[in-house]
Amino acid sequence: MLDFLKNIVNEGTTVLVSRIIFVLALTFVFYLFFYYAKKRNLQLYTYIVVGVIVVLFALTFLIGAGELRIYVYVALILLSVLGLMLFISDINRHIFRLSLKRKFFRENLADHYGSEDLSKSVGEIVKSCLRLSKTDTGALIVIADHMSDEILDSGIKINSEITAELIETLFFPKTPLHDGAVIITANRVASAGCYLPLTQAQNLPREFGTRHRAAIGVAAAFPDCTAIVVSEETGIISAMHDGKIKRYLDSRQLQDILDCAMGLADESAEERLWGEKEQ
Repeated sequence: MLDFLKNIVNEGTTVLVSRIIFVLALTFVFYLFFYYAKKRNLQLYTYIVVGVIVVLFALTFLIGAGELRIYVYVALILLSVLGLMLFISDINRHIFRLSLKRKFFRENLADHYGSEDLSKSVGEIVKSCLRLSKTDTGALIVIADHMSDEILDSGIKINSEITAELIETLFFPKTPLHDGAVIITANRVASAGCYLPLTQAQNLPREFGTRHRAAIGVAAAFPDCTAIVVSEETGIISAMHDGKIKRYLDSRQLQDILDCAMGLADESAEERLWGEKEQ
């Protein structure tokens, strides 16, 4: 590795080309770093890290000795890789948004179950959430095109038809599964009592508890999913999807959100509801 870098630094005919490629690659890394750091409100840390990288990069032109310059290059590469690793989950989510996987899954889901069956499931979820809201019973329901086996296996496999009675029973206070999340995939209640990743965001409403943080966390980790939360304290119904939050939902708003989550609404309707997806 060091010999390869020595050749890049010292061989006169390749220095210019290699530096141009290196500058372009580093510029791309800077762009990704700033882009995702801004989304996470980490601008201050970004400025510090990028400042260090810029200083190291400037040293590659000021240092005359090839040996020292090699170590500066190595430091730049390591810092760039570490920076990208910090935002690897954001990058994966962005790639998923640009893929056709979700579109094909939605079309197959609608074709397999039919809009009537999916609409019935939406009605059952809405009915259960409204009932739970009236009694201030906490609930966390995740509707996903697909979900990781790790999350599904953290709860109890249900694999049952979606009914309001089943959902209400699963969240009945003091039952073994009421504290976890109910995962709905492929128009079925797949698992209950599941553990979800919690968001580490600090700029959230003070009344947001563990369920809300789990809903935001899973919606951030899986951009195709929608999480519905019924607050145990206030009965307020909220929804989280791809980094966005909607609160104080009534039955009509909740149904519109669930129509999008279950693939009953087209992409334009989803953009009107949640806002245009980031590119």
